[in-house]
Amino acid sequence: MLLRSVLFVPGTRKDRFAKALASGADGVILDLEDSVDPGRKAEARETVAAFLATPPETSSIVFVRVNAAGSPWIDDDLACVRGIPDLYGVVMPKVESPLEMEAVARQVPSRRVVPLLETARGIVNAAAIASADADVPALLFGAEDLTSELGIPRTIDGEELVYARSQVVLAAAAAGAEPLDAVFTDLADVGRLREDARRARAVGFRGKMAIHPAQIPVIHEVFSPSAEEVERARQLVATFEAARGAGVIRVNDQMIEAPVVARARRMLAIADAIAKRRG
Repeated sequence: MLLRSVLFVPGTRKDRFAKALASGADGVILDLEDSVDPGRKAEARETVAAFLATPPETSSIVFVRVNAAGSPWIDDDLACVRGIPDLYGVVMPKVESPLEMEAVARQVPSRRVVPLLETARGIVNAAAIASADADVPALLFGAEDLTSELGIPRTIDGEELVYARSQVVLAAAAAGAEPLDAVFTDLADVGRLREDARRARAVGFRGKMAIHPAQIPVIHEVFSPSAEEVERARQLVATFEAARGAGVIRVNDQMIEAPVVARARRMLAIADAIAKRRG
C-alpha cells in the first residue's frame, strides 16, 4: 500500500471533501473528532455519510476518523461507519490498548482500523496495539497531544520525540504496517516542513500526515525515492542477481549483502507504486 501522505479534512466541511480527494494525497481522512465542535458531531456524521454514499472517483484511500473510545460520540460514529460498507477503514484516535482496536474492528465492515498513537500509554503499548486482532495497515504518530500530556514544548529539532517516534516505527515494522509521522502545524514554513519530514524519514517513517493540501507536494518529495536513488537501487539489484547466488558482492568498494539488497528492492517497489499511481 502506497501511503506517503494522509490529509485531514473536517467532517463539517463538505466544500473541502472533493478538493481533498483531488489534492494528490495518498490518503484522505474525513474527520469526526478534533476538528469538529462537540455541538456539530451529528452534522459531521450526516455530512460524511452522505458524501461517501456517492463519492467522486479518486486515487486516494479514504478513511473516517471516529472519536476516541469512551467518548460520548463513539457509538454514533461507529453506527455511521457501519452504514458505509465500501469505506476503506477508520482512524481511531488516542488508542491505548489492543482491546480498544478490536472492539472497533468488530463494528467496521472491513475490520480495518488505523490507530493514532498520541498518548504516553499508547506509545508504551505500540507493539501490542499494532498486533491487535484487526486489519492494521498503518500506525499514525500524534505529537501534539503527546507533548501536551508530557508538559513539554514541541521543537523543530524534535529531540523530545526521538524515543516515541522510534517506538512507533519499530512497532509498525514488527507488524508489517506503514508508520506515518505527525502533522506539521506551521502552514507557512515550507522549509521546516521539509526538514521535519526528512527527520521522520531518517528514523524509518514512510509518510506523514497533513492538514493542508499545500503540504502534500513537499511530503511526497521527501518520502518518494529520487531518480538517483532509484537508479542506484536498480544497479545494485542487477549486480547482485548477476552474481548468481553469491552471499556478498562488492559494489563501488562497498560490501553488499542480502539486507542491503532487500532495502533496494523495497525502494524499487515504492517507485513502481508511485509510477502506477501517476499513470
